[in-house]
Amino acid sequence: MKFARPQRWVIALATLTLLGSGVVAEAADNLAPNPVLASTATGWGTMSGGTGARVVITGHPAASYAYQVTLSSGTAGIYLPQLTVAGGKKYTVAVDAKTAGSARMQMDWYGANGGYLGSTEGASVATNASGWTKVSAQFTAPAGATNSHPLTYISGGSGKWQTTAADYRVAGDDPPPTGDGDTAAENYHWGTALPASDEFNYTGAPDQAKWGIYGGADGCAPGHAGNGQRCGYTNTVQGGYLRQTGYANGDTAGLASQYGQKYGRWEVRARVQSAGGSGAAYHPVLITWPDSDQWPQGGEYDYFEVNVGETRATAFMHHPTDGPVVQDEYHSGSLDLAQWHNYGFEWAPDGLTGYIDGQPWFHDTDPDVQAPGPMHQTIQLDNFCGCSMQKAYFDVDWARVYTR
Repeated sequence: MKFARPQRWVIALATLTLLGSGVVAEAADNLAPNPVLASTATGWGTMSGGTGARVVITGHPAASYAYQVTLSSGTAGIYLPQLTVAGGKKYTVAVDAKTAGSARMQMDWYGANGGYLGSTEGASVATNASGWTKVSAQFTAPAGATNSHPLTYISGGSGKWQTTAADYRVAGDDPPPTGDGDTAAENYHWGTALPASDEFNYTGAPDQAKWGIYGGADGCAPGHAGNGQRCGYTNTVQGGYLRQTGYANGDTAGLASQYGQKYGRWEVRARVQSAGGSGAAYHPVLITWPDSDQWPQGGEYDYFEVNVGETRATAFMHHPTDGPVVQDEYHSGSLDLAQWHNYGFEWAPDGLTGYIDGQPWFHDTDPDVQAPGPMHQTIQLDNFCGCSMQKAYFDVDWARVYTR
């Protein structure tokens, strides 16, 4: 079930803007010294590619100053305030960047005597010169490490590069999600969630009365299009949420709801995180899939689909067809996918509507997109490569289903 889907051919495209996706660095538990350059540029400096200085900025939700590099090259580096570490611990390191091109994080590791132990690179993310983008990665300190030098690099840059809001955290200090945020269910009065919903407020494997586990609870099965494996052990419920883990070796996760319905509403609170390192990006996706398992005849609604590291959401509404694949494609505005967001979907006889944080971001009224039979929710962290992968997480706070 849902082990392979063919390559897509894009038929229709709509681009929409999602408002209010500000990047905010929270002060609580932030281990970064001088994170927003409040009075000096202490700890910040230029590695390469231009000349840097502390500058006044406007339009950032948490900072009034940034470190700015006037670029003399398309590739450049900035060093950030140092971080004391302990070997074996995981750390999430992030900054907010404004520049053309792409940016990534890097950690250089040092031992007690100051000896260099090596470096670890995070994945690159696309940035732009007109708004702030969070650049984030999770790193594990090597054995013997006591200190680290966080660095950030860009490529394809031009003009000026601004960086601020350094945020360092012990990954284990990440608190469980609190609250529901803004939901489509509340804003549009969807009523009470059905018993097939899951709040993930238990510990262990996902509840098999509610979910079919790809590969079985203790086994594995071929991955998407035969890439890697989908294994039961990669789905764990911990700390009040479901964590799907995609490993570097290609082992990854998938769940399918046991409850299907023709027409309905679904909403999932989720985030996407990279664990750092190299390799191809995993592909998280939320789907309503036909109970018949017939594809493409039964249709398919991918109402949230991204590659880890991207900065917007995508949706694909697959038409039921006996011929070539036909789909309608939609893109959100800029979105920090590493933060918790609510992704909702409504299937009605007169159209399909997607929601992010309680607000509609696409609406598809093409009558040919209507699926012929009942569908159910799936939660998947797909491997589209079949090669070495970058470890990643798809976390789900809750998954709720409603009648229409």
